[in-house]
Amino acid sequence: MLPRRRRLRLGGQPRREGSFLELDEVVALAQACRGPYAELIYVLAMQGLRWGELAGLQVGDRVMVPGPGLRLSRAVLASNGGGELYVDTLKSKRARTVPLVPLVVPIVDRWSAGKSPGEWLFAAPAGGPLRETNWQRSVSWREAKATIGRPELRVHDLRHTAASVWLASGADPKVVQRVLGHATAAMTMDLYGHMIDRNLWDAAQRIGGTTGAWPNEGPDDEDGVLAESPS
Repeated sequence: MLPRRRRLRLGGQPRREGSFLELDEVVALAQACRGPYAELIYVLAMQGLRWGELAGLQVGDRVMVPGPGLRLSRAVLASNGGGELYVDTLKSKRARTVPLVPLVVPIVDRWSAGKSPGEWLFAAPAGGPLRETNWQRSVSWREAKATIGRPELRVHDLRHTAASVWLASGADPKVVQRVLGHATAAMTMDLYGHMIDRNLWDAAQRIGGTTGAWPNEGPDDEDGVLAESPS
C-alpha cells in the first residue's frame, strides 16, 4: 500500500488553458504512440482525467449505474515531481463519478479483465501504479508528438482536449464542471469559456436556418407590424 501525504495547496486565480487537440489529432496521436499503453491517450483525451487520477484508479472504481463510469476518489502522485509515488486525495478534495464515453468503455473492460477490485486499473508492467514518465517512455511520447506536428504538447493538454470535446458536443458547462472536477461551473467557464466562443457563430447560423420567415412576416403580422391581441 502506498503512503498518503498531504498536499500543500497554492493560491491564485484560475487561468485560461489553451493547448488542445482536435479529434482527428487525438486519433493520430494514439496511432503514433506504440505499445499496449497507447490507448490511454483516449482515456485522457475523452474523460478529462488528471494523470494522478488515472494512475489512482482501481478496478473496483468502475460503476455501471446509471451507466458505465469511473468513481474517482484518489490520486497517485510523485513526490518532488519525480520521486516516490504516494496516494493522495483528489485536487478538489471531493470524490466524483465520470461517465465513460463509448470509445473508452472497451478500453476499461480490457484493462480490468481478470483483476480483483483492489488492483490498479492501469497498472505498470511489473505491478503497482503507473508512473507518468515511464508511460511516456513506453509509448514513445516525444516521438509521437513530433509525428503529428505538436512537439509542444503536454500530457496535461489531453485534459484540456477533453474539455474542448465535451463543450463542442453541446454539454452544459455544469456537466463539464462535474466531469473535470472543478469547484464551480464559473471556474470551468473561466478556464474554457473561450472554447465555447468559437462555436457562437455556428450556433447563430443553425438557429437562423430553422425558418425562412422573418419575425415580421408571421401569421399574426399586419402590414409589417405584429397585430395586438384584443383586450
